[in-house]
Amino acid sequence: MKNRWILFVFPLVFLVWSSLEAAGAPEVPESGEISAVGAGVWRLRFGTPEAFTPVRFRERAPDEAALEALPKPGNLPFALEDIRCRVTGSRTVVYVPCQEAADQLYGFGLDPACYRQKGLRKRLTVSAGKIGETGASHGPVPFYVSTKGYGVYVDTARVPLVHVARLTPKASVLRRSSEKGEPDTSEAELYRARKAQGRTEVLFDLPGNHSGVDVFVFGGPALRHAVQRYNLFSGGGCMPPMWGLGLKYRTYTKADQASALRHARGLRRWGIPADMFGLEPGWQTRAYSCSLVWSEERFPDHAQLVRELNEMGFKVNLWEHAYIHPTSPLFEPLLARSGDYLVWGGLVVDFVDPEASKIFADYHETYLVDQGIAGFKADECDRQPIFDCTPFNYPYCSVFPSGIDGDQMTQLYGYLYQRSLNSVFRKKDRRTWGDVRATTALAAPLPFTLYSDAYAFDEYLRQLLNASFTGLLWSPEVREAGSYEELMNRLALSSFAPQMCMNPWFVPNPLWEQYDRVKNERNELLPEEEQARVAGRMRDIVNLRMQLLPYLYAAFYTYRSEGLPPIRSLLLDFPEDRKLRQVDNEFLFGDHILVAPFMGSSGSREVYFPAGTHWIDYRSLERHAGGETASVTRTPGDTPIFVKENTLLPIAEPVTHVAPDTVFDITVQVYGDAPAPFVLFEDDGETFAYERGAFNTVTLAWVGGAGTMLREGKYTGQRYRIVGWELMAAAP
Repeated sequence: MKNRWILFVFPLVFLVWSSLEAAGAPEVPESGEISAVGAGVWRLRFGTPEAFTPVRFRERAPDEAALEALPKPGNLPFALEDIRCRVTGSRTVVYVPCQEAADQLYGFGLDPACYRQKGLRKRLTVSAGKIGETGASHGPVPFYVSTKGYGVYVDTARVPLVHVARLTPKASVLRRSSEKGEPDTSEAELYRARKAQGRTEVLFDLPGNHSGVDVFVFGGPALRHAVQRYNLFSGGGCMPPMWGLGLKYRTYTKADQASALRHARGLRRWGIPADMFGLEPGWQTRAYSCSLVWSEERFPDHAQLVRELNEMGFKVNLWEHAYIHPTSPLFEPLLARSGDYLVWGGLVVDFVDPEASKIFADYHETYLVDQGIAGFKADECDRQPIFDCTPFNYPYCSVFPSGIDGDQMTQLYGYLYQRSLNSVFRKKDRRTWGDVRATTALAAPLPFTLYSDAYAFDEYLRQLLNASFTGLLWSPEVREAGSYEELMNRLALSSFAPQMCMNPWFVPNPLWEQYDRVKNERNELLPEEEQARVAGRMRDIVNLRMQLLPYLYAAFYTYRSEGLPPIRSLLLDFPEDRKLRQVDNEFLFGDHILVAPFMGSSGSREVYFPAGTHWIDYRSLERHAGGETASVTRTPGDTPIFVKENTLLPIAEPVTHVAPDTVFDITVQVYGDAPAPFVLFEDDGETFAYERGAFNTVTLAWVGGAGTMLREGKYTGQRYRIVGWELMAAAP
């Protein structure tokens, strides 16, 4: 009987043990279902993708015609079938081959902490500040590009942990032959042994995703083309109104109607060009959370304020965020269409719910946009670092009526917020230009530039370059400075960003009256003659921006139609120049201008010139050979800029602001003996009529030592008048 019991129990135990062992065994990563979704764009589908991802909320459909117009993508360094995925009950993990020892990776969003990405571990989380690891930023994007000439995007709204070619799967490691003798314990050998020993890969770990994911691969043939394909897959870049490319000036957060007008009149008095005037939180009755209702105490006649600002040529921009105060007219309509946690006592709008987004947008249309507001600064849609315990954000465990998770909503909140605001202006056939605190992947079509509290020069520049790899626009705000020289360098750097912005929100007086924050707060203003000097230098710096406005406007149309970022890393245009792989303090402004900003209060620096062409100093006309480095010294604020040889550069007579009837008088500067034609983009500068074909191309050419201009298109107006040609520097 006893033996019979053993014979019965043992097979049962064995079966249970075998089942447990099988359940604990790791699942083998699977290949995905591959399909072509555009010229040079492939999708790999693993399992069932989640319902809430950036692709679902894409602002525009892919621009298929523009994708077809790019060069053929060339060969990938791996087979698409080699990208694999493991889906478990707790997470989805994507494995992308990366056997490219001689190449480098870039991207992953706005990250202020690093430029080159290989070997890093990144947590791509929306965050208001550094949290001790790379990846946290106002624009984390699970997209990267390789100097090998391709890009990879993982379509997720989760918070990915990405290991960038830093780990080795054990299956790829070959046993080393045994070595005799004493081991080398030198520091170099010990640290060398820590590097990955086998085949490396880029690993995307997506906790919380237990169903599957789409992975998109973008072909080249070069780095530049992979970035273009990604932006065109997003629907193409945004096209700002012409006035959006001028200076945006934001006033004191506690400003009232009288002080706001004093600041605006000061800009006009000193002749500092400015197109936008922004009001900070004090315009509302409640700001944390937001009522979105004008304060009658500080702005007793806000309609008159908007009219006066408009008459001075300013477009009015309002600060806000999307946490709705109980006193707001939006509170009751959104009460059942918001998350289950409050932020600063306000509702968190469920922007995934189309009706909630519409309620939010309709209110803005009726009570703000119809009353003359031209744009918004969408603040506080990021997330505080883990060590900040202020009640800034809703938790990841939040529940929303639409069914989206709290972590997905956090990653998407800024992006969906932009879409809601942008829908108002789309409906009215009127372009806008705004600021946003956070966004995510596929954001290129949205007319907003990112900003943050990061104020170090190196962070400014690194974010500007990183943004260009991932379809984002980043613009530093000029808030304060430790010295006159630093103020001018900060303003000059801003003048070459997608948006130029002065935002001294915490000081009551304009920066030209006092740039020292403590003295400004104490109303210890500079003498009149010193104010004139500061204002004069500001005017000169902004005037250069206005001179280049038609040039920049053309670059934005290239962004819209071809997916090429208007301000970008030099590596995108010169991928063969290996020295550029670590140059993160210079960039291209449009196709033809190299910008090398001064840092801090300095007036000197080293400049590296990309190989393959010559570069002409815009101010001195000194010619520099590509592939070389030169020391440059000049007055702080006079940012070193260099024009690529054989360029036609349109320089406009600066205006104080861009009006609907502004016509720019342009002198075409000629650099080199055989300059390529330059094409200006001409339209009404304010509506979406250009999308319906109402635009012109104005082609400038230099033939036989003389300039020509050809205007073609269906726009019946005129924005540009060519008044002269100037030979600047010919090749020796």
